[in-house]
Amino acid sequence: MIQSSHLPVGAEALLIALATPSPQGPIGIPVLLWGRPGVGKSSFIEGLADEALRVTTLIASIHDPTDFSGLPVLDKGEVRYAVPEWVGEFSGYPAGILFLDELSTAPPSVQSALLRVVFERRVGFHPLPDTVRIVAAANPPDLMVGGWELSPPLRNRFVHLQWDIPEALYIRSLTQGWEAGSLPSVDREEHAQCLPDWKLKIGAFLRLRPNSLHSSPEDNPYGFASPRSWDFAAALLCACDLLGYSLSAGDGRQQTVILQLLTGCLGEATAIPLLEYLTNLRLPDPRAVLEGRTEVDITGLDDAELYVVFFSLNAYVLRALDTPELMSYSSIYLALTQQVFQDGRRDIIFVPLKELARAGWLNKLAARSQVQGNGQGSALLTQVTEVFSDPAFSEFVDVLS
Repeated sequence: MIQSSHLPVGAEALLIALATPSPQGPIGIPVLLWGRPGVGKSSFIEGLADEALRVTTLIASIHDPTDFSGLPVLDKGEVRYAVPEWVGEFSGYPAGILFLDELSTAPPSVQSALLRVVFERRVGFHPLPDTVRIVAAANPPDLMVGGWELSPPLRNRFVHLQWDIPEALYIRSLTQGWEAGSLPSVDREEHAQCLPDWKLKIGAFLRLRPNSLHSSPEDNPYGFASPRSWDFAAALLCACDLLGYSLSAGDGRQQTVILQLLTGCLGEATAIPLLEYLTNLRLPDPRAVLEGRTEVDITGLDDAELYVVFFSLNAYVLRALDTPELMSYSSIYLALTQQVFQDGRRDIIFVPLKELARAGWLNKLAARSQVQGNGQGSALLTQVTEVFSDPAFSEFVDVLS
């Protein structure tokens, strides 16, 4: 977790976003900082530069669209796109930040050229290095004198963060100086392992609130919900988790940072109920459940929690397909499945059951039952028959054949 408490509002969330592996693979979720003139947006970003991190600042309004899309040139009868000079500034540095300052002064033609740069990270057909992050800054709409509104496609490619310097921080900094930010580190492999769990939780939330998948750009002047921004939210929640940010933190600071990031992706009307849902989610340790160390009261879980629990159990059952634990894990899994049937909510676990069936779970169970040749194997196969002979599961016939 970022320890400093002497940073501008929005800085902590910014540093987390810049350290987060993006859904496309490179490091860093694109961030757009909104703040009034003179609050240190540019100074903070440029202050992150050191011998290992190059910061290149471009003021969008004084550049031509070809500075972001590449200049078309004729070469041996074919049109090619010459790479702008600024792209080469990142060579020789392990990492970098492309800082698009005063973005709201960019005319629509430049905004269109930036679409591919921000999301696909390409200038013409030339890719930016994977370690180059993208940050932009703009003045709020009510202070946007002579500027241009950002198009919804461009807005949806950023996490939007509100930036400000509280009075107490400014007074402190007058005498003690400004504190520079420092990028945290998020391990790519750990993030990749953690991310499916957060996608499950978000998927369960969207099952409860399917209309939250999309929100209107007109109703949200900054971030708004779309499948792309939901991907951003999952990646950022995963990064927060790995950096030690807890939804149940007592001081409220950690929740505030998480809410800033979620609001920046999805808009406030979607972020607040999502944070409330995640905070109140009751999820047992799936491994402890399958090992018999923790009991689950199926009737005490709501539909979203039940959905997440079974997908979490699936992950461990799938890892155990070729191990001795398969039988004991499957016994508990099938017992829980029967409880769900008795509770009248079988449709909630259709998808997790289908996932296991398609992975060859039932064939593995049958084979191991024959090898062991004991009563446990027969009992399990009886449970399987009871589950999959249920009329509501007729669609599984094709999967099992």
